[in-house]
Amino acid sequence: MVFRVALIEFAHESNTFTVKTTGIQDFQNSRYVRGAEMLEQLRGTGSEIGGAIEAAARMGWEVVPILAAHANPGGPVSEIARREITEEACRLLEEGGTLDGVFVALHGAMVTESDQDGESQFLREIRAEVGSEIPVAVTLDLHANVSDELAEHAQIAVSYRTYPHVDMAARAGEACDLLHRAMGREIKPSLLVDRPPMLVGCDDGRTTDDGPMCRILEAAAEEAQAPGLLHVSVNAGFTDSDVFAAGPSVLVCHDNAESAAAQTARRLCDLIWSFRNDWTLPMSLDEAIAKLKGHKLSSKPVVVADFSDNPGGGGYGDCTALLSALLEAGIENAALGALIDAKAAETLIEAGVGGVVTLWVGGKSDPSAGGGPLKLTGEVRAVSNGSLTFEGPMLAGVAADMGPSVCFRVAGVDVLITSNPLQMHDLNQFCSVGIDPMEKSVLVVKSMQHFRAAFEPIASEVLVVDAGGLCSPDVTRRHYERLRRPVFPLDQIDA
Repeated sequence: MVFRVALIEFAHESNTFTVKTTGIQDFQNSRYVRGAEMLEQLRGTGSEIGGAIEAAARMGWEVVPILAAHANPGGPVSEIARREITEEACRLLEEGGTLDGVFVALHGAMVTESDQDGESQFLREIRAEVGSEIPVAVTLDLHANVSDELAEHAQIAVSYRTYPHVDMAARAGEACDLLHRAMGREIKPSLLVDRPPMLVGCDDGRTTDDGPMCRILEAAAEEAQAPGLLHVSVNAGFTDSDVFAAGPSVLVCHDNAESAAAQTARRLCDLIWSFRNDWTLPMSLDEAIAKLKGHKLSSKPVVVADFSDNPGGGGYGDCTALLSALLEAGIENAALGALIDAKAAETLIEAGVGGVVTLWVGGKSDPSAGGGPLKLTGEVRAVSNGSLTFEGPMLAGVAADMGPSVCFRVAGVDVLITSNPLQMHDLNQFCSVGIDPMEKSVLVVKSMQHFRAAFEPIASEVLVVDAGGLCSPDVTRRHYERLRRPVFPLDQIDA
């Protein structure tokens, strides 16, 4: 039997502490494609839809491509954007005919202007369109904030197991394997969700330093071997979102084994709790600058991660504290990227390559977060339309658009200035404006962890810095209103 399966993506990680919202233009700047165009753009890529397309070919499905909508992390999704994407998905599902199953690539930490659980809000609409009988499989980011309601609308859920996320396509394939078995009536899957009383946990999901998340994932894989269990996912959660379910969770997919699933989830929650004090914090800006001043030159650059101004967590990407410190310290042969400032990029592009310009750069979104605008004088070294294709371990083959971009040389620092927000996780982002990462002594990247996939292999040393941006890991600086309480580390909880 040939199964007809709809493929959908609606993915956004929403930071509720930003002054911004995410509109339809933000999706169009990243990815918003429909129908067959999905297959053309995403087949063979390291994305979840790419993995689902590959799985469909392997299992002989008839694919019904609906739409793929993805925006870079930012503020809550506007109601206009949510309604347009949801209504379009439902319309195309209605036109798509009879289905045997649905695959949906989600993030898991989407908040909309009308619902703190954007994923369940979307899945309610999908369910209303396709009915309650056919199985729905979803993929989730490792940083999902998983609500209980999600388990009411999806029967299968598989979360990434790597951070940086280099296994998106593989996890989609895993979800599709379970979906195939469900459509063939081999299994009747259900989901169960549990969570410890934590906002911060799992060392934020890092899997590069053999830390707590690695031990937790090993335990989850072992637990998943129990009879009746089909899959066990662990999510580190997303602390930059003020929602009830923010924080770590365990998601168990089972086949008529609810008791075993509940016991597994509780054991893993207890394990997560046992690691509650084991989390890696970035260094201060002063400490990082001191290390750079004392660093001995080598054939490889020092990579400095501007942790708290990470666009990948909904940070503004225009904070200037670290750039200001580099210039004040006289750091030479450095590059910084990407500083998001569309107005500055426009002015510099008008000046043209070789133009010497004085202007205010960065710090315009919220000057209280990570430094206000800097008045800089420098030379325009290169301009670009910002289009590129990722080639690194993460999202290989996926096209990206940084918008009009420039390389602006200020003293000893080449600053990549872009118009669109995009976390630095691929060498091509620097290369697109003529900056060769291997020729630099210092590379500053606005990223928390994803940069490691492409940049750590070329680094002589990695420094992770909190320069006071919106995504600072100090959650006590934020005022949570919707988060369940009590919760660690905001409240005293008896062990």
